[in-house]
Amino acid sequence: MSANKGNLNHLRKEITRTQVALIISITIFLSSGGLIINLKSINNAFNQTLQNTSELITRLYSFTRKMSQKELCVYMDNTASSISNVDIFSIVDKNNKRIYHTNHNLINTQYDGTHPDFSSLPASYYIEDSNGPSGPQRRTYSAIYDEDENYQGFIMTIALKTSIRNVTKHTVLLFVVVTLAAILIELAICTTISKKIKKEFLSFTEDFEGTRFLVDSMRANNHDFTNKLHVILGLIQIGQYEKAQNYIQNISIIQRETVSYVMHNIQNSSLAALLIGKIARASECNVKFDFRENSRYSEEDINIPSEALVTITGNLIDNALDSMNNSSNENKLLSVGVFTKPGELLITVQDTGCGIAEGFKTKIFDNGFSTKGEGRGVGLYHTSQLIKSMGGEIFVESQVGKGACFTVKLKR
Repeated sequence: MSANKGNLNHLRKEITRTQVALIISITIFLSSGGLIINLKSINNAFNQTLQNTSELITRLYSFTRKMSQKELCVYMDNTASSISNVDIFSIVDKNNKRIYHTNHNLINTQYDGTHPDFSSLPASYYIEDSNGPSGPQRRTYSAIYDEDENYQGFIMTIALKTSIRNVTKHTVLLFVVVTLAAILIELAICTTISKKIKKEFLSFTEDFEGTRFLVDSMRANNHDFTNKLHVILGLIQIGQYEKAQNYIQNISIIQRETVSYVMHNIQNSSLAALLIGKIARASECNVKFDFRENSRYSEEDINIPSEALVTITGNLIDNALDSMNNSSNENKLLSVGVFTKPGELLITVQDTGCGIAEGFKTKIFDNGFSTKGEGRGVGLYHTSQLIKSMGGEIFVESQVGKGACFTVKLKR
């Protein structure tokens, strides 16, 4: 069962890891796709803004071309201050002289940069990436014509690459923050769901554990019942009808009272099923099972996981039965006690087996230690580790040839 449960735990963890990996991968994939689309949109938006600004200034210039250069500078400066996403614009006449520039130091200087041939272009504007006095930039050129459609120069609107990069960085940072926030939210939701799944999983395994021990109990009872049928058949065959009748009445009373007592006093179904199964198992091994008087487990007193109760009690009983099977003592008695009070649990398992030598008492809880050969010695080790992990203690008292008594104390 522990191997199966280990596989189930491994499967649950694999599902959780896969779920987290999918969440992160899909979120990053979608966010990356959105970022690429957004960056392309930003690039197109810059181009459109430059084009629109260039067309606007071209129209404005048609109304201001008769102004003096001083008046033109004042008017265009006011226009530049109201335009966003454009860092620089310049007006160049047909002689390549700058008659206006947002950097006034360049006014009346000669323009020696790209000079598009508008006559060969399908539109009256042109966009390119280039370098200028202010550094790397994206430019839009728009042709200027007079009333008679004669070429008079061009207007150049510029977005510096530093401005484009700043917008790009801001957009990337925003997407990173949103992506991380989305992943954190999704992981929080995933953790909540995982906890619910884990709770359901633990409930399922506890129910499955209880079912397994009920099945073991039925199997052991079936074997024990077969043995008793053989006794009854033998008594009938030799004509001891009265003894057969008394035998049937006695075993029926004992079986009914034992099961009734366990089911009434042990509130944990997995532990109750385990004890019933071990009672039948003890009967198979010709061991008298004594469920100590006043034994009682109440979940209102203390709540111990069913798996832990089954592991601890089952391993101690199995160890006791094994010891008595290897003992020559004819008086084989297994005494088990389970007691609770608010916040505390006491389990005792006493046998009349071989006992434990004085020098071995400190070693029996070591991993791999056994006097029965290789491949043994893990049951008591795992039991003690489980008890310690829950803050409990385990003690042993023993006398060679007379048996041993294991005591477990747990507090919550």
